[in-house]
Amino acid sequence: MIHSIMDKQPYRSLKLSILLLMSGLSALSQSISPQIAVQALPYWHPEIGHYVDVLFSMQREGSLESHSTDISLVIHRKDGMASMDRINISLPPGEPSTFVQGVRLPADTGLWTVSIAFEHSPDLWDSLQGQIHIADIQASISKILLTEEALVSATVLPWMARYGFTTQPLPQIGEAWITGDSATLRFYTETYGLPQGKRGLLSYELQSTSNENLGIYNGQVMIPAGQVLQPNMQSMDISALPSGHYNLVMKLWVEGNDSAASDITSITFNRYNPQELESLSTTSLMPHWVALLGTGDSLDFNISSLYPIATSNQRRQLDHLLESGNDTLKWRFGQRYWQENHLSNPEAACKSYQAIVAEVERTYGSRAIHGFLTDRGRIFLQYGTPTLTEKRPFENDGYPYEIWQYNQLEASNAPYQINKLFVFVNNSTVGRNYDLIHSNAIGEMQNPKWRIAIQKRSYITDDIDQTGSSDGEKFGSRINNNIFFNSGGG
Repeated sequence: MIHSIMDKQPYRSLKLSILLLMSGLSALSQSISPQIAVQALPYWHPEIGHYVDVLFSMQREGSLESHSTDISLVIHRKDGMASMDRINISLPPGEPSTFVQGVRLPADTGLWTVSIAFEHSPDLWDSLQGQIHIADIQASISKILLTEEALVSATVLPWMARYGFTTQPLPQIGEAWITGDSATLRFYTETYGLPQGKRGLLSYELQSTSNENLGIYNGQVMIPAGQVLQPNMQSMDISALPSGHYNLVMKLWVEGNDSAASDITSITFNRYNPQELESLSTTSLMPHWVALLGTGDSLDFNISSLYPIATSNQRRQLDHLLESGNDTLKWRFGQRYWQENHLSNPEAACKSYQAIVAEVERTYGSRAIHGFLTDRGRIFLQYGTPTLTEKRPFENDGYPYEIWQYNQLEASNAPYQINKLFVFVNNSTVGRNYDLIHSNAIGEMQNPKWRIAIQKRSYITDDIDQTGSSDGEKFGSRINNNIFFNSGGG
């Protein structure tokens, strides 16, 4: 869930999305640029006790300009506050487009709330809130931290230096992606509190979440008897690992207790293996697919328009294909996509989709952006025609907006869902490009304050916990007077 923190300031809405991962608290704040993802991982040290490393992954979108954000953090619960801090994180100009900064805060065992405020400017800020559980150290494993190889010239900051290891965190905007031709999976954990005189065994295994027949990668590390704290940095060659979704599981076994692991932790990640594109060269290209997919700009358009219905790994392949400039591979990719996804009549399915893309281009496209790249175009192509729509192009107190409702979501690249809403707003008030600011569908952007985002020109409140859902109508607003159940409160 997203809540506001305790600072009493006028609220100015940004795009927000929360993603809960296995690595502790995780959140994603999506401002205009850049995106900022948050991870909170608890650790323990024999001298300073329990503490939390809060990691911020920043990703630039399009622009190579520098970006700076002031962040306030508070770890608290009903009976008091554990710690607080205020830092500035800065994304330098140029490359890299993604990087990580962090801060270390002390805390004790128990269930805590982590509140974070992002101040992009005095009148433009956002807040996130989530919970993190800090457990006792007896025979336990810390959360898994995915890392990348540190550059020799890189500055080693205090929160990156761990017992002789340089733990350069892998930037994570949502679930982690491991890419590259010769990729290595690197991961760091700490084990705590082995009983006196007892040895430990830390085992790890890599499992595919979609292919049970895929061989499991595994390994193990011996831990000396009675070790109070043992850092563990491991790596695994995954250059031959197929593209897919994986789960890294680590278990701690204590000598004398072979029936069950004392503690288990895991993390999921996505693997993209660009070597798989080489298999396109073995695909026999049929001439009629060249005519169907076109040449030059038409070919790029028809291949790019597959983004809304492609899987995450197929989208990575599309990125590489469009950068390569190899038309033959693009034809083969398009041919194989439709042949694999529509076995009975791939040509007819391709033509039908192209007709829908053309309609989306006429309805939502502009000189600046293709229709399938807009939020409304992407949702329409991915999920089809909405069951109900509420269109408000003229509002007394807010920006033009639309609400789409689907009785069912059925897409090849998303889970089946029922009764889902999508809220789009035109913040520029001109043109026809509406941005998605809220949805209750899995994997989509969520912002319970979407009503305030629409009415932010007139909605001023000192209660930063307010979502706008329980208010009466303001300034002639009709935002709570629509055709949806509970006024679209999903």
